[in-house]
Amino acid sequence: MSVIIIGEAATKILEQFSELTRHHPEIPWHSMRGMRNRIAHGYLDINLDVVWETVQSAFPVLVNQLHQIQAREKDPEQPSL
Repeated sequence: MSVIIIGEAATKILEQFSELTRHHPEIPWHSMRGMRNRIAHGYLDINLDVVWETVQSAFPVLVNQLHQIQAREKDPEQPSL
């Protein structure tokens, strides 16, 4: 369910904050939306190994990237990604 929620958030950001997505192409906005759509609508055609690999490897990187963006928003002197 968390993957779906993250994908929903990415979709909202893509739709409502396109400037943010353009300034941070390192974040896989479209991939997050795509995975959400696949899980939400794929039903029996979901590769759980891919989902698990994403949760294990991509999510920690994503969380780190988002924390860095947040820190730079609070303090523009923070180094870039």
